[in-house]
Amino acid sequence: MLVRLLETTLIPGKLEEFESVYLQNIIPVLRETPGCIFAGLLQNISTPNQVVSLTMWKNSNQIDAYVKSGAFEKNTGLVRPYMKGSSEWKIQLSKEHKLNYEPINNEPTIRSYRAKLEPDSVADQMTFTRKYLRILSLSLISGKKEEFNRIYYNDIQPELAKVPGCHYAFIIDNSENENEVLSFTIWNNLEAVERYEKKGTFRGLLQKVQHTLAELYQWKMSLENQASGTVSVSNRDIDISKFTLVFATKF
Repeated sequence: MLVRLLETTLIPGKLEEFESVYLQNIIPVLRETPGCIFAGLLQNISTPNQVVSLTMWKNSNQIDAYVKSGAFEKNTGLVRPYMKGSSEWKIQLSKEHKLNYEPINNEPTIRSYRAKLEPDSVADQMTFTRKYLRILSLSLISGKKEEFNRIYYNDIQPELAKVPGCHYAFIIDNSENENEVLSFTIWNNLEAVERYEKKGTFRGLLQKVQHTLAELYQWKMSLENQASGTVSVSNRDIDISKFTLVFATKF
């Protein structure tokens, strides 16, 4: 199974219109696209104008066929009017030999991830709206992927199942960067997420795989422990994002 994330920033005040186009125009196309088994719209909690279209596919060939058919470009064209433009400009020489300044289109960021999961089981867990997703991006030391996965499935995932408010948890691998892993947790409410972070449960689980993470993160963790917290490990080192699941459907 593959998970495809399409991320973009909207023009302020255009979220409601964007949602309408996504539900009424894009979802029907994805529903009829072979291999697409799930589609969901996520809204970043800390940056509300940032949205992510999350789709799940049976295999990469079906994604390629979707792109080559022109359906993907057509869908992108439908939402482009609501996307925040780039601050960059390009200079072009017209046929009349005059310089024209045109804004550069702000194209969405697209990433694909592999998941060793039963597609239907994951899709079933995400078909309820108004749930919350916490996405943790981790950079691993080269060669440590297998060890990380073993610890996650044997030690971390069972513990997450016991955390109050945590509905489901799984990990996916970056198709283009074998050392990046995304950890997904699905939550019933934000209060449960805050308790998970503030009570030290998250830090305790993260320490189980600390030795598999990139050297910069390990170095900062070491400094933080020696200095009694005066050196902090920021979200940039492990990239934590939280989203509201605005809409989700299984095909």
